[in-house]
Amino acid sequence: MTVLDASVIVALNPHEGGLDRVLDAYRAQAAGALRFELIVVDNGSRHLPEAPSSPAAPDGLRVHWIESDKPGRAAANNAGVRAAHSRTLIFAADDFIPGPSLVRAHVEFQRHLQSAAVGIGPAFFTPDCRADPFRTWLEDTGRLFGVPFRTAGSNWPRDFFYLGNASFSRAVYEEAGGFDEDYAYDLFDDLAFGLRIAARGVSTHLLPKALAWHDHAVTIEERALAMRRSGAAARHFDDAHPGRSTPWSALATRSPADLADRMQRARAHEGSPTRRFDYFSASMDLAFVDGYRDVGGALDR
Repeated sequence: MTVLDASVIVALNPHEGGLDRVLDAYRAQAAGALRFELIVVDNGSRHLPEAPSSPAAPDGLRVHWIESDKPGRAAANNAGVRAAHSRTLIFAADDFIPGPSLVRAHVEFQRHLQSAAVGIGPAFFTPDCRADPFRTWLEDTGRLFGVPFRTAGSNWPRDFFYLGNASFSRAVYEEAGGFDEDYAYDLFDDLAFGLRIAARGVSTHLLPKALAWHDHAVTIEERALAMRRSGAAARHFDDAHPGRSTPWSALATRSPADLADRMQRARAHEGSPTRRFDYFSASMDLAFVDGYRDVGGALDR
């Protein structure tokens, strides 16, 4: 049996469009000496225009399509790990088109470690996507993933973790207890996991060569919904860890009325780039607080 260098796990989320470009980019990386499998986990949240492919020939990329009957990214990724055959696990978002050296960069990093660590690859909007001021603001401020990847190399936070483009050993996964399936969205499951591994002394490292491209539209409406869900997940986390100080503690206590007023005042002067960015910030903050307070009881926990 061929020894695999890595298992790449891609959990499907409710994004639009197909996976052709994503799969083709991974297939291109399997053309040389690198041996890895791609595990695509479908939990029913995404309707693909193409039918799932069968596993590739022995000399090509092994693509395994598996199903998860439980909602949420955490459950899907746990199912992916159960199906994986390698000790090195790479997790990648289904809307990230991997750069040509993504898998190899993660494999080489994990192969030469002296102690357990996490490799983090950056994700960038394509130039066409950055033509939109909102997407540029999301990326450059770090509001999209938690760090501004374009400048993070000079000041990398060793406790940062996200599941969009990350690698670690199966031992790290098992010692942390896997991903918490109580988080029903593709939010906060990675933050909670990151806190657990940081408490065990596992640091993260930026791998510039493991880059991916985020090549689709992201709108204010989409991000506002994500922030409302993020607020609801943050409340779930706080309820499970009472008294713990968190990065969102101050924001969670903000008045929705004050944030709405700030948003409206900024919108009235949207012609100014500074006020436009203030409008973006206030909109995202208000959505988070609404979700945290579960305004109208509209969000599932």
